[in-house]
Amino acid sequence: MTQMDDVQPEPAPAKAKKARRQMPESTKRLLFIIAGLFVLVGSVMGFYLTSDAFDERVSVLVAARGIEAGETLSAADFGSDLVVAGLIPHVPWTPETPSVFAGTVALQPIPAGALVRYEMLIEAETLLDGVGLEVVVPLDLSLASDEVSEGRPVLLVDRGVDPVEGDEGRPRQVVRQFRLTGLEGSQMRLLLPPEEWAQWEALLEDVGGTLMVVDLEAGADVEETMRRLDTVWAAQWAAKVDEVAQSIAAAEPEAGPGELEVIVSLDASLVPSGVVEGDLVLLIDPGVAPLGNDSGKAPSVIGTLELVNYEGGSMQMFVGPEEWLYWRSLAEDLGGAPMVLPVPVGTDVDDLIERLDAQWHAAWEKSVAESLEPR
Repeated sequence: MTQMDDVQPEPAPAKAKKARRQMPESTKRLLFIIAGLFVLVGSVMGFYLTSDAFDERVSVLVAARGIEAGETLSAADFGSDLVVAGLIPHVPWTPETPSVFAGTVALQPIPAGALVRYEMLIEAETLLDGVGLEVVVPLDLSLASDEVSEGRPVLLVDRGVDPVEGDEGRPRQVVRQFRLTGLEGSQMRLLLPPEEWAQWEALLEDVGGTLMVVDLEAGADVEETMRRLDTVWAAQWAAKVDEVAQSIAAAEPEAGPGELEVIVSLDASLVPSGVVEGDLVLLIDPGVAPLGNDSGKAPSVIGTLELVNYEGGSMQMFVGPEEWLYWRSLAEDLGGAPMVLPVPVGTDVDDLIERLDAQWHAAWEKSVAESLEPR
């Protein structure tokens, strides 16, 4: 073996690996968002381009005019309109459909243009001898005697609604004379022709769903009884309206937006009988009597005031900040509580103020002169 054989070949130099440039994560996210937007836009465009194929509209039966409950209908009362199929109950339209439903009776009001459904109508032929639509009349027997029974003549009464703040309600009153029919405990079950059925339905809606019963005595004058009851009930209702009004008036007043509360003391010593809520009064600066070298000042009218929220010599007011400051400092500025003098109804206020100011000024001048005289 030669020395050459012992020499190991040097390894070939390693090839440098080709560097791979990495895309920043922020760029990847931006491209992902852009791709998502393209997919979303494509989906929306595809929906609009294909929606017409899925929007299957069909002609349906509608009311050509406003229809009242109990009306017998003709073909001219029906028309057609297009709606999306399957979304709502409907009657399919054909040119023959109106004639099919001609002669039916409306079981409920149907506004113009509203869908007409099968359950809204009834065949007139199903009414036995013209009597067939059922109405259940709930009865309040609290005013009736124990003798109330089938066939007994009675007065049916709207029990009315008691007044509350913001709603005067309505008085209790007789709505009709009737002979009890189809009596089942505290209700009547009546089978009626369409027009009469519709009248009872409207009456029950007007009176709140229940009628009171007042039984009639044998030989009673029905008209006189109705008039007397209505008069009594109207008076009771009017008294309740007054009670609500008084309650509202007596309720504690509240400040409005931006208003402040101020309590102003008033001196009513000029009025032996005093003043009361609602009076229009003159507001008077009591003045200051002359004393020594201080001539004081004459009493004078500083304005008028209607007494609202007045009680026990004090008046509660809710006023804006500037007026609040005026009333808060008034007594201090005047040297005492302002005096009040009621204004008789029909009085010329300006003339009254002018005459009083003149009298008070003359009296003050006399007092000043007397105070300066040597003693």
